[in-house]
Order: sequence, then structure tokens, then C-alpha cells
Amino acid sequence: MSYQPRHSRAVISFFLGLTVSMAGAAPSMAQKADPTVYGALPSVSEAAISPDGKTIAVLQNAGDATGLMFYDLDNPDAAPKGVGLGETDARDIVWANDDRVFLLASQSSQVSTLSGIDTIEFFRWLTVSKSKEKAKILLGNEPGFFVANAGDLLSVMPNDPKKAVFARHSSSGKRTTSGGPSRLKDNTVQPFVYSLFLVDAENGSQKRLETGDEYTIDWIVNADGEAVMRIDIDPATGGKKVYYRKDPKARFELMDQNIWNFDFYSQADKPDTFFAGAAANNKAAVFEVNLANGDRSIVYSNPTYDVADMIYDPRKAKVTGARYVGDLSRSYHFDETQRATQDSLRNAIPGSEPMIISKSADGTRMVVKVLYTDHPPQFYLYDKTAGTLNMIAASYPELDGKIVAKKEKYDYTSPDGLTIHGYLTVPAGGSKENAPLIVLPHGGPESRADQEFDYQSFFYAARGYTVYEPNFRGSEGYGVSFRTAGYGEWGRKMQDDISNGVKKLISDGIADSDRICIVGSSYGGYAALAGATLTPELYACAVSINGISNLPGMLGDVARDSSLGEQYWTTRIGSRYRDNDQLTAVSPASNAETAGAPILLIVSKDDVVVPQWQSTQMRDALKQNGKPYEIVELPGEDHWLSTSTARTEMLQRSIDFIDKHIGQ
Repeated sequence: MSYQPRHSRAVISFFLGLTVSMAGAAPSMAQKADPTVYGALPSVSEAAISPDGKTIAVLQNAGDATGLMFYDLDNPDAAPKGVGLGETDARDIVWANDDRVFLLASQSSQVSTLSGIDTIEFFRWLTVSKSKEKAKILLGNEPGFFVANAGDLLSVMPNDPKKAVFARHSSSGKRTTSGGPSRLKDNTVQPFVYSLFLVDAENGSQKRLETGDEYTIDWIVNADGEAVMRIDIDPATGGKKVYYRKDPKARFELMDQNIWNFDFYSQADKPDTFFAGAAANNKAAVFEVNLANGDRSIVYSNPTYDVADMIYDPRKAKVTGARYVGDLSRSYHFDETQRATQDSLRNAIPGSEPMIISKSADGTRMVVKVLYTDHPPQFYLYDKTAGTLNMIAASYPELDGKIVAKKEKYDYTSPDGLTIHGYLTVPAGGSKENAPLIVLPHGGPESRADQEFDYQSFFYAARGYTVYEPNFRGSEGYGVSFRTAGYGEWGRKMQDDISNGVKKLISDGIADSDRICIVGSSYGGYAALAGATLTPELYACAVSINGISNLPGMLGDVARDSSLGEQYWTTRIGSRYRDNDQLTAVSPASNAETAGAPILLIVSKDDVVVPQWQSTQMRDALKQNGKPYEIVELPGEDHWLSTSTARTEMLQRSIDFIDKHIGQ
């Protein structure tokens, strides 16, 4: 498959300190938004610059096909090189050296296992050569069992640019008859463990460096790719054990329990110190922890929001900054010079949030992803030496510069005193009075909505609807107590936060009480079904996309897959044994007789996160109770609707259903 450059418009260039106007004219509301435009995968989804700063690797999408393309920055007129990836779902790219990148991708497949025919989504790292335009799969399956996960890229070796270190689950290489997940022909098993591997980026060969045990969950390596920390789960308590070795050739020693509550990320700059995460003043923060004397100090915290994730440089095997989500994602770089660069970029493009997502080894050239509240992201190349910032691609060329809607903050105080943050996506030129409303709760539920463009809410707004995205209790980003306030509250206080937000919009005169539809995916699909069955008076229709209808059944599925997963979800939802009656009481399939509004069920047949039976059981319950419903099945599709075909069909079928029940 061949790919051609897909620039949205001519490259623009300006010196930092100047500004450009990115706003475009709002289209007439009479011109209905096309679901194929909004449902398309982003034209460019990722971009990264080579260590020498001469090449940009770009993940480009055309229909349901993806290509990894290489653009020569010193010869912009040259045709790009690259490889077609077909309908593989490409997730991330990291440069290994000036010729090769590591590419993270996934694909679902039906395979025969001991339990029958199962659908498994296989994640894999590939190495792709720019010069040879060829891809090679790394760390594949092993004899005797399937390996679904790709592993984590920890280090791109600075002293040997052809090598990299990955942490990955695999067989231990040791046989036992005492049980385990990998049964062999002679009835022995190999325990499934999390180990370290040295991988050759040129030929794909691998060498085991360290072998974890069945309780190992994480490794930290130094700049030379040598393991310096191993983190295990304590099977007796469910907590963590931290092992450290100052000399990579020595034995690991168990550290004192006073540091076990930290989540360790990487070595820091001083001897025996590590960057780690823990709560500070109720917010997730980044610490520097000294293992020799027990000292710890805060490197970065935000008074309002949790730290969401780390900025990790595999060339250094070190954390270099942190990200948090306010209304838009923002970065905090530990290096003062890098922080100044980030501030300059923010000043150069007013009303946006520029994110440095890749930089050359010397830091003089950077790829910047720019986020907006009123149109899709754009990708820029910043040349620090030349002082120029050039737009290299728009994520949605057909929407670039067109302001069809804008997200606004909408917060309220719950009856028990919590501030429930949220956002309204309002049609450009539309009225905020007595408008038809789509309620769009997010998935997770330990996730959150923000103010950035997203294809679903902007599509609905472009079709004339106001869209409400609430960050109910249990959402992440607002502190530990806000997140844990959602524990055990599925269908109860978490659902109340959504309902009370809707009631506030009605009382504020924003929403028409007779024209409200609730739509959601995954946990949001559960919330949509719960809204239709637990508060049927609020909604004129509901759409569930890969939603959950049976909570005890969900916990049972999780328990069969993973004891750690069962512990995680039991803490957040409840026990399928002790709390069965309470969980059944808020399971939509058990309350189908109370459903008042028509319900649309959209289900991915290859979903490995929420199995298809959760939707079909809801369908059967609605049918048995004589309730109106429709169901749409998406063959070959995953939980996240990773293809443009699936996204487009979801948008088309949902908007037809919504228009039918609450349209003008």
C-alpha cells in the first residue's frame, strides 16, 4: 500500500513572539456535519523526530489503513518513505536510532485456547527501518501459550543504538507441576512472569536479562539498561515490595516498608534517588526519594489537579517531567530551560496548549502537538536555533480552522457539597437556552473529560445539540478523596452526580427537559443504561456503546482473568459475593422493566474489555419486558472503535436515533 503526504494547507512559519490567528468562519447550521468527516481517524495521530533532528516519523491514517511515514526535514521536496500497516491499530512511536523506530500496535484475533475460541487483542512492538522500509515484529508468542501484551520500552541504549531494553510478561523458562498459566504437553507448566529483555532493533533477536517471579509488576533500569529496582506485589497483603541494588551486578535487597506506598518511575539525578509518585495534600504528586537515608521531597505538585502521567525519555531511562490535565493537558518539565521553551510556545499560539511530544537528542528541534478548545489539534515543528515554528499537519484537515463548536466549563455543587466539574460543547452560533441536550458521561470510570476537541461531542454539537460531559465523583484528576468518593457508588452517587448536573442545566434554562438523551461508551455506556432504568423520567432516549449491564457478571469475568484485576474492581464496585444484591439492584439488565425511553445498543463483536454478552443480555431483558430498543453490531471491531468505519457507523446510527427522539 502506498501513501502520499497529506498536508492540510501550506506550511506556515513565524518567529516566537509573533502570533497567528487560527479561527475560521463557522459553517451554517443548515449544513449538517458529515459523520464520515468526524468519524475518520485523525489524518496524523502521532509524530516524532529522530535523534539527529533530520527526520520526522508520522503515523498517518487513510480510511481504516495506517502508514508509518518518514519525512526528510533537510529535503522537504523528497517523497516520503514508509511502510503500510494495513488495518493494524498503531498506538505509539519511539525512535531507536536515526534509522529505526519502535512502533507499538495492536490487532484482535480469534484463537483456540484451553477454554475454547477466545478473541484476544494482541499488542506488539515492531521495529521499522527508514532506509529499508521494512517492519519486524518483536517479542512475539512463545511455544505453548499466547502472549497478549507487548511489554514496556524502558531504555533505548545510548551506547549501543541498535539495542533496547523491554519489560514484558513471558514464561519463566523454569518448569514446575505446581500450577500456572502455561501448560505444556508433558503436563508441566512454566510460571508467567514479568522479566527484562535486551532486544536487537536490527534483527529482532532477544536475550533475557532478568527474570521476575509471578508477583513482579515493574522494573526500573539505569541509563545503561541495567536493572536497579524490582517491584513486586506482596501476596499476603496486596501491597507492594520494593527491591533495590546500588550495584547492578549485586543482589537485590528488600527496602523498608516506609517507601512501599510510592509508585517508582525512574532514577533521579543524585545517587540512590528515584522519582516516585504519591499523594501530597490529597493530590497525586512527584517526589524525589532517597533510598539510602529515607529522605523525600516534592519535585512537582499542582494545588488543583493530580499529576496524570510522567514524561519519560527512554534515551536516558529517566523521567524528565510530568503532565496534568486542567481544562487542557499541560506539561511541567523539570529542566528550567525546557520550561522556558514551553512558556514561549504557549505565548506564540494564544488560546492553545502546546505540548512538546518529541525532541532531537540535542534538544534543538521539537515536535509540538497543539491542543485547542474549539477545533482539532495540530502538529508543529519548532526549530529552536532558527526560532521558527512550522505547522506540519492538522489532525483533521477537513475541520482545520472551522469553528463548529466550542467547549465551555460547567461546574455545579452537589447536594452533599462536592464540586462536580464538567464541560458543555455548544454549537457555534447556537442558542444556550432551552436547547436539546446530549449527556455524554466518560468511560473508565477513573478517567475524565476535558476541554479539548473530541470527535463525538463536536459532531453532536455540529448537528445542533448542546453536549454535557460531567466529571462525576470517581473521576480522576481532582485528588485522591474525589476519586475514592466513587468507590462502591456505581448507579448511586456517581449516577446522582450526572442526574443532578442534568437537573441543574434544566433549572438554568439551558436544557429542554423534554429533549434529553444520554449517550456513553464503556462505563459511560453503563451510565447511559443506568440513567434509562434508574432515572427514566430524565431521558427521552439512551445510547450505550459497549456498555455494562450486569455488574456481578462483570466481576465474575474479571475474576477468571486476573486475581489482581478482581481485587481492583472489588475495591471500586463491590464484592460479587458480599454485595451481590446491591450490585444487582443497580444493574440495568435487572431493571429493564423500569426503562421508559427507547434504548440503542451499539456493540463491538471483538471487544475484549467489555464482552458482547453484556449488551446482548440487556437486549434480551428489554425484549422480555416489551421495551423499545435497537441493536447495532460492529463485526471485527474493538472496545475503542479504532477504525473509521466503526466510528462513522456509530456516529451515523446514534445521530439518526437521537434525531428521531429529541430532534427539532
